[in-house]
Amino acid sequence: MNSIVDIVIVNYNTKKLLLTCLESIHKHTDEPHHIYIVDNGSTDGSVERLARIDCSHLNVIANSRNTGYAVACNQGIRAGQSPFILLLNSDVIVTQGWLSPLLECMNTDSKIAVVGPKMVNQKGLITGAGIVGTYQNHAPRGFMEVDAPGKYEEVEDCFSVCGAAYLIRRSLLDTLGLFDENYFFYFEETDYSLNARSKGYRVVYCPKSKIIHLTGQSNKNHEQLRNYFTVSEHYFRKKWSHLGTTEF
Repeated sequence: MNSIVDIVIVNYNTKKLLLTCLESIHKHTDEPHHIYIVDNGSTDGSVERLARIDCSHLNVIANSRNTGYAVACNQGIRAGQSPFILLLNSDVIVTQGWLSPLLECMNTDSKIAVVGPKMVNQKGLITGAGIVGTYQNHAPRGFMEVDAPGKYEEVEDCFSVCGAAYLIRRSLLDTLGLFDENYFFYFEETDYSLNARSKGYRVVYCPKSKIIHLTGQSNKNHEQLRNYFTVSEHYFRKKWSHLGTTEF
């Protein structure tokens, strides 16, 4: 059976998290798929461990250095051919029936470019319920609120969705391009979402799919993360400054 989705996971020294993520995908994903792991020069034995996994639809791309998230995502995207691409963080644990609602949502409208699920962390706090606002002022909705029945459970268009689980349509790559490789870490998906919306496409939050995002586990060097964020935010605002107060 032909693959429906290419799952692209970028890994950098997160071997244990990655193996847990892969186990959850194997257990809870019924749809035909390929997995592309792009390893960014890990030194924790990730590539060696992956080589011992006997799985015909698992592909590993091993970089000799950390090329950054956007570059690595693009490598994984280019490697596949499936009609949909799901960019997934290694610190995610998927749940039963997680993928079909995302694909079903995407298939409701050819103008939908991006779909993302609801995400909660290991404590049951919301980490992804759509990013709302404008180019100048946007933020993750409900971030670190306690998840509860009825909370952010409507399918709706958003400014963006969290990049930890980010479904895109391959047929739009010629129109929208790949991730902007000027971003080393942070803002890649926000940039892609804004690009899609500026060209008349939709970005949709789909809480019918709900997954676990183990926040604070993949990189505990908070100073480094703040530096990445600051640099990427500066580039993002400069790149899109021509929008002014425009809203989509």
